[in-house]
Amino acid sequence: MKVYNPKDWVQLIFSISKSDTLLKLAPMIAFVTVFSFVVVYIELHVIKISADSWVRNLPQMHSLLSFVISLLLVFRTNTAYDRWWEGRKQWGELVNNSRNLALKIAGMVDPSNEATRRFF
Repeated sequence: MKVYNPKDWVQLIFSISKSDTLLKLAPMIAFVTVFSFVVVYIELHVIKISADSWVRNLPQMHSLLSFVISLLLVFRTNTAYDRWWEGRKQWGELVNNSRNLALKIAGMVDPSNEATRRFF
């Protein structure tokens, strides 16, 4: 566990560069950045998209789609948690019923009959 002083936030910001995750993701982040700059350059200078082109509305469409996808993920997460919680309740109920059954059988079986007790 990494221990740090929360009041020394400047050092914490500059220690991010030592992170393993950032170092592993840096080449892919750089590739995606360069690729997107190339696409924008081609759209603006080679194809020369006009102001009334449908391509200009793509950022708005992506904003709407990201909102819809975020709602979908929230609902799927809530559904998954509800299923997990229901399974947890049923597992707890099964454990409690098993314990109660064992206690009732132990109370009903004759203590002198060791073979029957061992069977149950």
